Amino acid sequence: MTDQAAFVFKTILALGPLAVYFLGLGLVNSQARPCILSARADFCILATVFVPLIAAPVVLLLEHDQVGLVSVAIIGVAGLFFTLLPRPGSGWVVYNCSPAQGRRLLYQAYRRLGWRVESAEPDRHRIPGAGLSVSLSALPLLRSVTLSVESADRRDSAAKSHELVAAFRDELAEEAMLPSATGVSLVVIGAALLGVPMWYLFHNMQLIVDVVRRILTA
Repeated sequence: MTDQAAFVFKTILALGPLAVYFLGLGLVNSQARPCILSARADFCILATVFVPLIAAPVVLLLEHDQVGLVSVAIIGVAGLFFTLLPRPGSGWVVYNCSPAQGRRLLYQAYRRLGWRVESAEPDRHRIPGAGLSVSLSALPLLRSVTLSVESADRRDSAAKSHELVAAFRDELAEEAMLPSATGVSLVVIGAALLGVPMWYLFHNMQLIVDVVRRILTA
């Protein structure tokens, strides 16, 4: 493979996942309603953005025949991934949602379920009847809020958590809003990031075709 072809592939690998991530966030934030994902699904999607950071040193080690170090690195990354992976039913991420909006919808979900709420802080709630502790955190840059649910009794927590999320989803379904400036900004960032590897790809298309043909006929 020529140096130019290698550079094109590395550029696509480095910027492609990040561009797709920002485009997806922008499109979600441009919808008329908030979008909710489980914390596990959100973590897995976010992890794909870091694939280039992991792949680059792995490729470098393979080029220097450091297979043992590659195996150790892959095992270490896999272990870190599963350690950080949120457990099922422990949290949800809501995009296209402001902190005030998320707080309001959460209280509406409590009322829908008939739950009494004890709140020591605005974004930390204790629900004695359900045995749950709920906290709300925000990431304004991505226009998202994270809903975390904990329970002293894990045997019953999954059912109560899903009951709360079902009511919360019902409240989200009734929301209607105009597209946000955040959504437009994220789409522009994603498109700009995607434009760089696409420019290299189209301007070196024949080179890429030749490399692929050599690989397939080797």
